[in-house]
Amino acid sequence: MGQESSKEVARYADVAMYDAAPDTRANEGFTLKPKVTLISMTENPLRVMAAGAQLYAGEIIHYPTQISNETARRWFADMTKTKLQAPLEFVHLHFLIEGVTRAFTHQMVRQRTAVYVQESQRFAVKRNAKFEVAMPPSIAALKEDDPQRVIWDKAITQISRAYVSLVDSGIPAEDARGLLPTNITTRIHYATNLRNLADHAGMRLCSQAQYEWKQVWAGMLAAIRDYGPEEEAWQQYLIASLFKPVCYQTGKCEFMAETDRACAIRGRVMEHHAAGEGPDKWTDINSMEALFEGAARVRPGGEDG
Repeated sequence: MGQESSKEVARYADVAMYDAAPDTRANEGFTLKPKVTLISMTENPLRVMAAGAQLYAGEIIHYPTQISNETARRWFADMTKTKLQAPLEFVHLHFLIEGVTRAFTHQMVRQRTAVYVQESQRFAVKRNAKFEVAMPPSIAALKEDDPQRVIWDKAITQISRAYVSLVDSGIPAEDARGLLPTNITTRIHYATNLRNLADHAGMRLCSQAQYEWKQVWAGMLAAIRDYGPEEEAWQQYLIASLFKPVCYQTGKCEFMAETDRACAIRGRVMEHHAAGEGPDKWTDINSMEALFEGAARVRPGGEDG
């Protein structure tokens, strides 16, 4: 149906239109969740980083293979203790992120230190929209016959039918897309360097970030750890360990206003801060606690501080 319908809508609307590739997970009945693929990453990333850093010590490196594991580890540790982190920018990462909502990508592209290529709703006809609108966790947790979930399901079905009907009648996709929900899922390529990714992680691994960010970051961490040959996995695991909430960068919670969301670790973070104890002393805190579902939706009096 895809190729035939594409020709038909092009004849009536816009020659650039095409049927978006459906998300097979939705067609098979699975709940849509973000899927992260690390398409490419700098080979021997920590040795490449250390090759640049060695110039700080007056040593000229021509090949990453000249760098020992010990030297690479030492420079990586130093890069986490200084603001002179330029060598981290020599490590590049290119992700493909699928099954994320347009709400998510609206936030993601605000990071200006990255490159993006996103599936276009102007031209990609979302014929499968009914099944490719991500259901938020508060609604997904409800039974199928719960009145609130029924409202959601009916609205999505009606919107999808109206959208497809407009496109089939000759309305360009770039006009009909105005009907699509913010939670319609999409695909986006995301390329950045290690320094900027670590900086971005500070805000997006914090409890303040919406849950979808936490799902994506869990996928990104897994993709980084699994990338490359097994014998070089130590580099990937060290890189993954770099990503932590912003409080690990500043030593205190940066969201203390009454309007800020709850936090599962805020109380412990501020106790350590008051005692003059930096993040290296936070043995009672798991830096990934903010990734847990509900970390920022704790009832008043039930959060960590």
